Amino acid sequence: MSSWSFHSNTLLALAVTVSAWVLWSVGGSRVDAYIALYTVWYLIVKALLRPRRLYWDPLLAVLLVVFAVSAAYRIYRVLAP
Repeated sequence: MSSWSFHSNTLLALAVTVSAWVLWSVGGSRVDAYIALYTVWYLIVKALLRPRRLYWDPLLAVLLVVFAVSAAYRIYRVLAP
């Protein structure tokens, strides 16, 4: 494993742990909030450190699909009577 990949994985694990602790501390109970933060942190780490991938990134695809579905559902709940 390359050094950059190790650092990006460590930073991502730290960011996810801290954000989960902060959300839990303020009483966050919505799963979509956790998924949104995980997706944002994953994209930040990927943009800053660019860990090397040989193929397309399935984790990013899954995170974005789940985030989009949960955001669409929240918007629907707000706009629908």
